[in-house]
Amino acid sequence: MINKIYPPASSPITAPISQLALLILLLVVSFSLSAQMFSDPTEQSKTLDLHAREAMQQGNYAVAFCIWQPLAQAGDSAAQFNIGWMYHNGYGLRIDDETALYWWLQSAASGYTDAHFALGDLYANGQGVEQNGAIALGWYISAALKGHTQARETLSDILVGDDKLAKSTFQLLLQTDWSVLGDTLVVSVDKANTRSGPATSYQVVSVLERGHAVIPLKQEGGWTYVGITGMGKTAWIFTSLISKPAGIYPLEE
Repeated sequence: MINKIYPPASSPITAPISQLALLILLLVVSFSLSAQMFSDPTEQSKTLDLHAREAMQQGNYAVAFCIWQPLAQAGDSAAQFNIGWMYHNGYGLRIDDETALYWWLQSAASGYTDAHFALGDLYANGQGVEQNGAIALGWYISAALKGHTQARETLSDILVGDDKLAKSTFQLLLQTDWSVLGDTLVVSVDKANTRSGPATSYQVVSVLERGHAVIPLKQEGGWTYVGITGMGKTAWIFTSLISKPAGIYPLEE
């Protein structure tokens, strides 16, 4: 799951917010929000979001909820995600993944990247929704396309497994938009054999020329399991035969 700033491990989890206390806080905060957001909605939303995050760190979940809820209802995608996060984790609320699903779908519809990844987790684990690996994969890919690092890592873990749908999706991505899978390495010798297993005794899968891009997936005994871009294949290559592309990484001092 996503690593957020809420709250430090040492913070005690408060009891669920009572309905009366929540109502009073909601009325007070909503009145304040209406007055503040009338003048400059964008800047005030950022300021209020900061206050909510500070409240979360201090364990004041009711305050954070009452700041984020009006923003979420007004269509703020970050607030929608954060309200979903509170329901998913039970921060001052009972755990309710169906409600988390609702808010994350709202947030994802506005393109909020963390919500795409979070939805992938819900579908992958069957939390608040029927477990569905295909839908989970789609959300992970969507988040990865938006540059979500953890989504790319999760996607790579799925794609090296035995799931047939994942393998066929991986092959398609290798032929089309492999950038979703993360950074590439390139063959650093004139010609390099890739093999079906991590040893020279295994059958040659393809012979790659210098500069051919590959996606590193895992390592074993001096070999790297890679996705071969443009070919839709996976194979093992001796690790010393691949390296980072020249010219796009800063020189080490």
